[in-house]
Amino acid sequence: MFRLPLPLPGPVTATATAAERSVSSPFYVHLSLPRRIRGFSLVLAVLATGAFLYTWSFLSSSSHRHQDDIPLYLQDLPKPEGGVDPPRFYEWHEREKRLPQHNPDLPFPQGREGRYIRFSNQLWGLGWGNAMQELLFNAHLAYLAKRTYVFDNYTWDKTSSDFSSFNDKRIPARVPLTALLSGPVAGDPFPPSTNGVPAVIPEFFNEVCPNRTIIDRNEVDGALPDASAATLLQAWLDKLEQIEDRCVEIKEHSGQIFNYLVFGDSTRLLDIWPSISKSPIITHFSWSPLILAALVANAQVIHPALSSISPSSFNPSASTAPLSGLLALHIRRGDYIDHCKNLGNWYAHFMGFNEFPGLPDRFIPPPPLRVGDASEEDHAQYRVHCFPEIEDIVRRVREVRASLSSTTQLRRVYVLTNGKPEWLEELKEALQEDAKKGGMPVWEHIGTSRDLVLTGEQKHNSQAMDMAVAQRAEVFIGNGFSSMTSNVVMLRAAQGLEWNTMRFW
Repeated sequence: MFRLPLPLPGPVTATATAAERSVSSPFYVHLSLPRRIRGFSLVLAVLATGAFLYTWSFLSSSSHRHQDDIPLYLQDLPKPEGGVDPPRFYEWHEREKRLPQHNPDLPFPQGREGRYIRFSNQLWGLGWGNAMQELLFNAHLAYLAKRTYVFDNYTWDKTSSDFSSFNDKRIPARVPLTALLSGPVAGDPFPPSTNGVPAVIPEFFNEVCPNRTIIDRNEVDGALPDASAATLLQAWLDKLEQIEDRCVEIKEHSGQIFNYLVFGDSTRLLDIWPSISKSPIITHFSWSPLILAALVANAQVIHPALSSISPSSFNPSASTAPLSGLLALHIRRGDYIDHCKNLGNWYAHFMGFNEFPGLPDRFIPPPPLRVGDASEEDHAQYRVHCFPEIEDIVRRVREVRASLSSTTQLRRVYVLTNGKPEWLEELKEALQEDAKKGGMPVWEHIGTSRDLVLTGEQKHNSQAMDMAVAQRAEVFIGNGFSSMTSNVVMLRAAQGLEWNTMRFW
């Protein structure tokens, strides 16, 4: 039985004009910068400027807090770019280039004598959840192979422009990984006991590895079409051990080593858990200072305790307490309804990590008729779990809140969502009204992704911010078919949180 739908379509590319191609970009050697967008409404400009001023003043103005009160890790962030264009993240990229490991004269195992692996086959053109799960697995493979991981941008579009488009809106074509993540996967030091070597960027790899062994992914995966994640991991470790060359590159366009079929099938994915859950890639994972700054600035919308977080607050190896009383809800809207219909047509299961044996909520697909020919009843069953309406959400929240009431007092709600503001206001009212009718305490606060005040850089990385909240929430209700939810469950499981605090629609 097929267990995962095909990935969503890729982006629509915004083509650069001749004038735009005349400006140099720091991300590529011969690439270009687009000119500024014309014709944006005054309202959009005012909103963008407002978000810029709010968050920047929070970090740098005494009107919000004294400089001495701002955590050190937030004091040297690049200033938000502002303006009406999507951010280009140039200063973030420059910061990556200045990382201390980018010195070719460093002694082995770094510098020009080090051993490196670059995954030029890295996924692009899909959502952050899909990209994140793959890069964590690739970094774990590099770590076990005793090769320095080459980390790359999160890439939406391989256009020569700095901008692409999605749903007719201009967006960054790529985002430096350090604007999303911290930890060994993004160039931070490994814990001393591991002997791991800090990851580097592609420019440095190209400098110290002018010649390299290029491997087509199919050389290994081709002989293992239905292999489990652990089997693939070992096969690649065996392959890399046979290569004497210091520099290895996985061939571009040869497909992913750990692809969506692996991540979507628990019978193929979960056998790697004993290995990756103990990896410093996971145990010392954290979110970038950009994401943490957004959490601090929006603490009153989400949870007041976020005003005093640190990068280690998100390390799965840390014994950080969850955000007390916070219930996080992952609710996808918009065109996700079409994706849910595809799930029904394929009789898909939950994503692999959303089928950990200890999780209390299971989804058993209906008996399949014929792939692509699901009945209306089957589609209705998928819709409740994949695209719940307000009444479904309210009922599920009531069930989960009541089932945990003897041990957990949920008082606040944060909704991770791309839903429209007016729909979210209806949801807030329905949740409060249901609490009153059911004799439960009314919610102290209900916040959503749409209530946040963000800089342009944070806005375009808001999925990472939402995932950080869900990781730390006391209880999380997610979408079992979503890679974003799957990543949250993975991080919560790595921290050892109780299984009954991870639920699904």
